Amino acid sequence: MKKTSVISLVLISMIFLFSLTALAQNEEELLQSALSSYQAGDLNASQEALEKARLLLWNEAPMKMVNPVFTDGEAQSYGYYTKRLSNFFAADESLFVYVEPKNYTIREEGGAFHIYFTVDFNVYGTEGNFIGGQEAFSDFRYVTSSPVFEVFLVTTLDFDLEPGDYIVEIICRDKFSDKKASFNLPFKK
Repeated sequence: MKKTSVISLVLISMIFLFSLTALAQNEEELLQSALSSYQAGDLNASQEALEKARLLLWNEAPMKMVNPVFTDGEAQSYGYYTKRLSNFFAADESLFVYVEPKNYTIREEGGAFHIYFTVDFNVYGTEGNFIGGQEAFSDFRYVTSSPVFEVFLVTTLDFDLEPGDYIVEIICRDKFSDKKASFNLPFKK
């Protein structure tokens, strides 16, 4: 019985390693195809191969959050916002946070591309003491006909806090994988 278990484990490990190697070869083949098409002057075929490779690499790379900032009001679109000049907020003033998630999972199903993540937030005092927060504060789900690599999040937060210095932590959790990313922004009330 033990020999069967060991043989099964070895076979499963070999299949896993083979699939990883096949995936890596696929990316390498796509990049080589893009280069060959480029050298032959077929820019459309080169770009198509690069887009396929980008999707594979995007899904493998660790998730990250880019350009987190406080904004004056809600951002209107990707990269289109007014950065707030101060991190001081009046007692009754909302905090608008803009950020661009990268390397979230883009899942293809039935000809559609799906993106799905949730956002948590935590608030800390300056000594790192936890004040409060909320898991799954926001839920973002996109279904598109093509992969989308430019997604932005706007989080609006309202806190009833005593005057002082604080830190807000925003955590983005990919629902199609175990990827997550976070960032901190200090602010004053």
